[in-house]
Amino acid sequence: GISNGRDMIFDHLSVLWGRDENFSVSWDKKGTEPTNITIQNSIIGQGLQTHSCGGLIQTNGGVTQYRNLFIENKTRNPKVKGLHQYVNNVVYNWGNGGCYIMGDTEASSWADIRNNYFVKGPWDGATAPFTRGTPTFTYYGEGNYYDSNVNGVLDGTEMGHPYSGSTQVKDWANWDNHTRPQAHAEIKGLMSAQDALAWIIDSVGPCLPVRDQVDQYLIDELKSYGKKGTTDGITTERDLPHKGTGALYGGYKPQDSDGDAMPDAWETANGLNPNDASDAMQIAANGYANIENYSFSIVSAYPYVKSPSSLSASEITKVSMLLKWTDNASDETSFVLEQSSDNKSFTQIATLDANVNSYRVEGLTPETKYYFRVRALNGEILSVYSNVLSVATIGDPEMPKVSVNPTPEHQGTHGVSSTLKMTWENKTNAYGGKLYYSVFIGTHPDSLTQVARNLSTTAFTYTKTLSVGKVYYWRVDAKNDLGETAGDIWNFEAVPGGQLFYCDFGSKPAAWAAAYGSIGDNTNIINAANTTKTVAGMTFGSGSDAIRVVAMSAANVSASLDADYGPYSEADAGASPRCVQFVTTKSGGYMQLPEVQGPCRIVLYLGNPDKSTKTVNLKQIIDGTESQAAALTMASAKKTFKFEYVYTGSKKITFKIDANAKKFNINDVLLEAYVPDISEVPIEIAATPAADDYSYADGSMAITFNQDIKYNGGIKLNATQFEQVSASASGKTLTINYNSLAPNTDYVLDLGEIIDFNATKTFKGEFAFRTCDFPPTKLEGETHYGKAATAMPLDFVPFNQTAPYTTVGGLVQEAQNDYPHWVQASGTISANSAVMTNTKDKLMAYFDQPAQSISIKADFSGSNVAFKVQETRNADVAPYWRTIRQFSAQDFPIDMQLPLDAEARFIKITAPTLSGSVTVSRLQISNEPVTALSENMLAAMRVYSPVMNCLRVEVAQANTVLRVYNLLGELCHQSQVDAVSEVALPSGLYIVRLQNDAQDLTQKIMVK
Repeated sequence: GISNGRDMIFDHLSVLWGRDENFSVSWDKKGTEPTNITIQNSIIGQGLQTHSCGGLIQTNGGVTQYRNLFIENKTRNPKVKGLHQYVNNVVYNWGNGGCYIMGDTEASSWADIRNNYFVKGPWDGATAPFTRGTPTFTYYGEGNYYDSNVNGVLDGTEMGHPYSGSTQVKDWANWDNHTRPQAHAEIKGLMSAQDALAWIIDSVGPCLPVRDQVDQYLIDELKSYGKKGTTDGITTERDLPHKGTGALYGGYKPQDSDGDAMPDAWETANGLNPNDASDAMQIAANGYANIENYSFSIVSAYPYVKSPSSLSASEITKVSMLLKWTDNASDETSFVLEQSSDNKSFTQIATLDANVNSYRVEGLTPETKYYFRVRALNGEILSVYSNVLSVATIGDPEMPKVSVNPTPEHQGTHGVSSTLKMTWENKTNAYGGKLYYSVFIGTHPDSLTQVARNLSTTAFTYTKTLSVGKVYYWRVDAKNDLGETAGDIWNFEAVPGGQLFYCDFGSKPAAWAAAYGSIGDNTNIINAANTTKTVAGMTFGSGSDAIRVVAMSAANVSASLDADYGPYSEADAGASPRCVQFVTTKSGGYMQLPEVQGPCRIVLYLGNPDKSTKTVNLKQIIDGTESQAAALTMASAKKTFKFEYVYTGSKKITFKIDANAKKFNINDVLLEAYVPDISEVPIEIAATPAADDYSYADGSMAITFNQDIKYNGGIKLNATQFEQVSASASGKTLTINYNSLAPNTDYVLDLGEIIDFNATKTFKGEFAFRTCDFPPTKLEGETHYGKAATAMPLDFVPFNQTAPYTTVGGLVQEAQNDYPHWVQASGTISANSAVMTNTKDKLMAYFDQPAQSISIKADFSGSNVAFKVQETRNADVAPYWRTIRQFSAQDFPIDMQLPLDAEARFIKITAPTLSGSVTVSRLQISNEPVTALSENMLAAMRVYSPVMNCLRVEVAQANTVLRVYNLLGELCHQSQVDAVSEVALPSGLYIVRLQNDAQDLTQKIMVK
């Protein structure tokens, strides 16, 4: 449909199967009201129940509907409000919701309704052609016919006036144009209703070179004049005889060397260059683009022969077979039949007369696969080929052949944690009778025990426990009506490990394949709040927000590193084609996996559907307690990413993927028993990130060791302000998550206590690195999204008002969400606050002079939040934003100052994790330092360390709240101070916050 815009023509369309109107023109109050819109020569039909509608036409700008077929819509054929022209249309088999609905409103409408034909069909309870008219609906009508008797003969009569209680204009020439927005257009090709119906039967819709099965089915219904059609609409196109789109017949297009959709011959004839694609959109002398002029020239079909279809074989012998096909053409002069042995190189084996639809192929080789295809000709005009038929000749009966290609493979291994599924292949032909199999297994090749007999498939699941370190021998015997053949003896070694669970969201596991493996369209798994659904042992769920999770029907992965959904790096290769997608970017969505026995490894392939950085969280549930296992960060690329995490404990564990309000794909989930690499050498670091110019942006780094490790806590960073670090171990990798790093700063990570898998060795060490600088300052004239502040008062506090300054080039900020001061909040925005309820919400400013501090006041309501205050020198150049401090739920309410880097020119506050709402009531930039407080505040509050391990606080006002944080932002102490208080603390740097009704002081203090 159309919601805004003007001067559009829609011609020869087939618009069907809409779930909420098929084709509407209705202004969305944005941009230009739809004006001068023409819909002509088109089919608009079969809207799907429970909202089977032709369309809404709601605009005063004018819509002309000319020579269209409305068919099998329950209602709104169309529903009209505003300026409308409805000429030479045919409506067939509408329903009980109304045919042409005349306003159904007190608003004014003006309609030109002439020479249309309404033909009633079998639909139960169909209304009159015109319904719901009102006196404010003014129309000029003549030559409109209604055939209501459903007798299979076109014998309608002209309709009388008024139409459904609307107001008739009797004199077209003297219609008062002062009462309508504009005069209706002249219809130069005006026909009678009868001629229009005949033209529509012959030419409506996309009819060149021929109609497809879908449109022809509708035309055949119309031609029945009441006898054919649904009695109550359709709910899905698959219920129709052609099962949706039906058979589609291809053809050959004319030569188009430059691919600009204009044939070479037409370009040459019209003085254009057939090797220059740019001339398609060049404007010709008549004011139209060249490609428009070409489209106007199409008045007949390009030479075309419909291809044969349904090529099949029967009466198959050792040396011959009978081929048959469906002849879909009526104008072919001959058929050409071709044969191949490899489906690549085909040879013509017969030329057949028109209307022939079978041929017996002779002289074939027994037990040989062949490929056949057929095409039609009309003189020198060729159709495309039919389907390629793959078929084999039969052979003589034979004794069973020896089975081959075993799984587990011969002399291979099998992890004992996995179910032992034994498979094989057997290439014996079927002419000796049905094959049956017997399976034998044991720990000695001369003493095998039969564990299965008379199997009809080439697979068997062995359920007994295997012993690690033992070699198992097995064989498969095959028998048919001619006898039994003993198989070769294969062997494998039972080893630790093995697969515990796997899903590729396509064919595995079987329960998933049964539910979603063969879907033809993307299908919702969940799409609601506070809901769960379990499929194949995986539970998809949501919290208080509605979350949509979709099983995708088509491949969403590529093997190419350069393609969308290709692997981000070579190490990320291997994702399966199908996936599920978390669509909704709200908190609470998750996928929980089956419980497995530790130690174990989880391998995940995740896809990023767009080019923004995404982080989702891997949670672990052990003994009923849920905790963070790892943050899985996908780079800002439309790629697939591979993640691994190892749980080294021995308890049962359940993994849970927290979508973290992100849109992303899950392509594969693998859980397998973890078998560590045991090493006798000391633990050593094998690889670290680059130590220089390390990005200060929030993220993670990986340090790789020479063997599997466990992390027992204790990681530390020589923090300078509000830096936070945490770590987790998985296999040989120690992953360190961090935020709030400062630019141009030397850091040393004390890696804490690290041991090997068996807790026999320890490691203590450090990693030193230096963060990079802010990105370069914007050059003079550079803007951010087109705007840049020139002089901005740093003490502004607006939320629903525009900032008091102009921008580069004299542009004036026009709205509160207009750069360079941007308030983007999904909740209420008032003069005093902005409420953030979505993880995409942000408050931002771009200023053009040094500042020293930012003052923030905010409160939080909900269950979980990560609230970030960020700064940068240039928001358009990597590494972009630096987090000054990250707050969690327990830090609220916030009423404090934070220091700004002197080089910062952008500030931003976001909530990348949010289950609830954050109300920001102050965002104020100041050129005063954090510690430059008023004399009264300095006199009223004093914080210092008089002796070792002691923090002393002196306040003048009672009921002052004292909070002490370490440099990770963790709360170390909280109490109420009425005058003087001393707190025992280990020596180090702390952040102290004193808060009462009159004052709020935050400062750093070194405890001796």
